[in-house]
Amino acid sequence: MSDCASPARQRVRGGRQARPGWLVDGLWAAEGVGVIGGAPKCCKTWLSLDLAVSVSSGTDALGRFRVQTPGPVLVFGAEDRPVALRDRIETIARARGLGLPDLDLGLIVAEGLRLDAARDLARLRATLRQRSPRLVILDPLVRLHRIDENSAGEMSALLGDAR
Repeated sequence: MSDCASPARQRVRGGRQARPGWLVDGLWAAEGVGVIGGAPKCCKTWLSLDLAVSVSSGTDALGRFRVQTPGPVLVFGAEDRPVALRDRIETIARARGLGLPDLDLGLIVAEGLRLDAARDLARLRATLRQRSPRLVILDPLVRLHRIDENSAGEMSALLGDAR
């Protein structure tokens, strides 16, 4: 679920606060930070990669949800080898009649990425400045930090930096 009501991201229209629009209609908020959660092996990575292909190509997510503003996408998969992620992405694209050259999608290939490590966060920020992605997927969150996920304060700080 994405964070679509963050006061810091709200815009003023006609003298009243308005929520930001959708990146993917009814599914993912523009400028939102979200988490796809579920039991192990319930297709969370497949869902995130479907979103990545949709946003990068302007095609409907899950064959149903329209992408409002297509653009570049970056994906970092901490549990999958880059070749496995590429195969999954290619499979999703092929099902839509697309090839990899039709996608504005890049894989972040790094030995590791820690959102709670200043050096890694600085490198990620530099990559984001260079590519200006519309969507960034970091999968899975549990592999990207060493903080207590049950601590709202620690997670809020981590996700605040991600924003």
